[in-house]
Amino acid sequence: MYSKEQRRLLRMLNGVVRWKKNKRQARLQKARLLRKIEYWRRTRAKSRTRIAPAHSIPVLQEGKDPALPELATPSFDLSSSTSESTASEVPSSPASVRSFDLFRFPIIDWGYRWQRPQHMSRHFAQDGIRVFYFSVHSTQIEDPNATSDDIRSKLQIEQVEPNVWLVKLCSHTLLNAYVHTIEDPLDKQYLQWSIEALKQKFGIDYTVSIVDLPFWTALVFELKNNKTIYDCMDEHSGFSNTSEELLALEPKLLASADAVVVSSVHLQEKAKKWNRRVEWIPNAGEYKHFSRHFHDAPNDMPSVNGPIIGYFGAIADWFDIDLIYQVASANRDWSFVLIGNSYHTDVAKLMSLENVYLLGEKPYQELPRYLDRFDVCIIPFLINKLTKATNPVKVYEYLAAGKPVVATDLQELHGMKEYVELAADSSEFETSIRRVLQEKNDPTLADKRQQFAAENTWEKRYLQLKKLIRTKLYPKVSIIVVTHNNWELSERCMDSVLRKTDYPDYEVIVVDNGSLDETPASLLQLNHPKVKTILLPKNGGYAQGNTIGAFNAVGDILVLLNNDTLVSEGWLNRLLHPFSLDPEIGAVGPMSNSVGNDQHVDFFIGDSTNGANENWLRDFYELYDGKMRYTEMLGFFCVAIKKEVFAKIGYLDDRFGAGMFEDDDYCLRMLAGGYRLAIAEDAFVYHYGSATFKQWDEHHYDETFKNNKKIFEEKWQREWKQHKMPASPFLHLADRDRIAEIIAESGQPAVLVYISKDWSELHSIWKRRLIELNQNQTMVFVRCSTYLQKPVHGIRRIGPNLYLTNDDNLLKKARFAHIYTFTEYRREANDNAG
Repeated sequence: MYSKEQRRLLRMLNGVVRWKKNKRQARLQKARLLRKIEYWRRTRAKSRTRIAPAHSIPVLQEGKDPALPELATPSFDLSSSTSESTASEVPSSPASVRSFDLFRFPIIDWGYRWQRPQHMSRHFAQDGIRVFYFSVHSTQIEDPNATSDDIRSKLQIEQVEPNVWLVKLCSHTLLNAYVHTIEDPLDKQYLQWSIEALKQKFGIDYTVSIVDLPFWTALVFELKNNKTIYDCMDEHSGFSNTSEELLALEPKLLASADAVVVSSVHLQEKAKKWNRRVEWIPNAGEYKHFSRHFHDAPNDMPSVNGPIIGYFGAIADWFDIDLIYQVASANRDWSFVLIGNSYHTDVAKLMSLENVYLLGEKPYQELPRYLDRFDVCIIPFLINKLTKATNPVKVYEYLAAGKPVVATDLQELHGMKEYVELAADSSEFETSIRRVLQEKNDPTLADKRQQFAAENTWEKRYLQLKKLIRTKLYPKVSIIVVTHNNWELSERCMDSVLRKTDYPDYEVIVVDNGSLDETPASLLQLNHPKVKTILLPKNGGYAQGNTIGAFNAVGDILVLLNNDTLVSEGWLNRLLHPFSLDPEIGAVGPMSNSVGNDQHVDFFIGDSTNGANENWLRDFYELYDGKMRYTEMLGFFCVAIKKEVFAKIGYLDDRFGAGMFEDDDYCLRMLAGGYRLAIAEDAFVYHYGSATFKQWDEHHYDETFKNNKKIFEEKWQREWKQHKMPASPFLHLADRDRIAEIIAESGQPAVLVYISKDWSELHSIWKRRLIELNQNQTMVFVRCSTYLQKPVHGIRRIGPNLYLTNDDNLLKKARFAHIYTFTEYRREANDNAG
């Protein structure tokens, strides 16, 4: 019935899988597992779980850092995990999951001159990412009473390439991204409805928005599940047609963007004044497109005997008309071929010269044919505010053809002097052209230029931008869950993770530490594209399980998550947020209902079945939104750690066995290694608390605690002390004098509010006002008896500066700037009460 190999696999699984008692059901169960293993083996080259040998574990060597105590080399052998007789790896079926879609809020329309926005967008599309490229003009909907359905029906969407759609949004007034701003509430509403309709039509969830122009600022920061990149490629104040209203929007765009990408060093210096996360990604060229040679010339190319001095691009107000006129007038045997739209630029002087040919705008696909006929390529730009910040795309395109290039003294070309001749005035410009004409037959110089162009392609720039997104905006996250028995808790944990983690790029690695209940069999039956399962033959402890999980992780950030937890909606995005605020942060932890330090919330409402109460969680998110504070200790029931931290200071110390003190130890190691620790105050994870330890008898627990405490104290040569509990100055405090002192010492104004109802039933307008006071550095004390029907005792902290109390006697000696009494229909106020 079974092959020799299958019998061997079943013998291996006998130790970790509980087979059905019914023989027929057991045969079906074995057949299913064998099919899964066979499928996994066929796809192993692509999705194989990686388990590193023990000798590759990065550990800090003795004497490497005097601030750190010596680390013990892990006593377990990871290489044994690959042995088929001792462990089983069962990753899920590989699946192609698109992590985000791209919104391009551009500076030019798709069909205009082919530049940076189109090149980058096309590379995203070729990489499997859907691109929605918006028009710089809107469709006007004059009806002020239009509905979202009306907007949906007018939304224009056109697919122009695989994975690329052009989108024209709707607005009440006719908008032009170059001159208008989004101020009219109806304009904003119709634009937002347009975006919502687009997202619904295509099932769009997470997005990366690349913004090229400040015009889009009012719209882009309202998008949900979105990361914003400002692609700053121009000094907008240098354009003659940019309005002052538009320029006034740029500081907010610079400061609020999740990342700023700049095309020039000049723009980099400007952006760094507003944003910490600035990436220099200069322009580039499409090497294969422009390095081609052609046998025949374009029909409108002049037939001349002398050299051709060529240019393509805009002939706008930054183009030095006088320079070309002077050089062309003095060299009648040179033919100047200028390709590009002249817009409103006065080119009459140039048209008066017989050796200057203005051919107008040409399609991008035809430009290489003209370029192939040029003997010298030129960039005759004026030196002004605009061009000081310009990294010319055309220089990379010229060099791709191996052509000599002569340009005015542009700042961004100083680093290319090896390939480009720079001229300070018309005399030098003419001399440079004359010099390179004498070198045009030197193949070595042409090869050198082409080699430079081949190293500066749009594909390489795209990879740089992709790396920024993957590592800084949406880094890959590996969630590691170590299990040991207690399948009921593990199942709830896994269910919450897979249902409530809406982050676009994550994996879950479950490491089972030799469970003896149904856990191994249940894990093997999981069939989710984001889950990998590793079964170990015995319980090697918390540290070992997490270390094996870390070796198999491919994420840039690893989240160690206890199996006795329930995560909440939006937990992972909030947990990761502090990493974007401070690059020195090595680890971040959430708030919780059960943890032995100041991550413990002071007033929690929820239960062990559902975790946090939905209404309590909504208030919690609103009160703490975006808030973070530094700490010296994180509980490892849930902790996000950068992968680089493990590489630098090593993995968890396995001497702590099944657990206790390994988190204290690792936090000290991170601090000594130069990292900062942070608490994401707006992230919440429910924790049952010590689920594994509760299975032990009291003697076993006490002995483990004492032994691990001794290991910790000997290792760090310090006495272990109990950690701070909830971050409330009034915790367990009933001394009225001390309470009044704490309020006075805060230096903040204090407000006392009396309400007759439950805090959650307070009128939304009044509640909003109190929350605003709380966020404006005012201590707000609310006298109420219950919160979501749960009794309030003492003074309980529910927000950064918001406290509930059932006993106003505790506040009798405090002075308040205002005292309010809220009833159902009115608010009574007494100022300066004491």
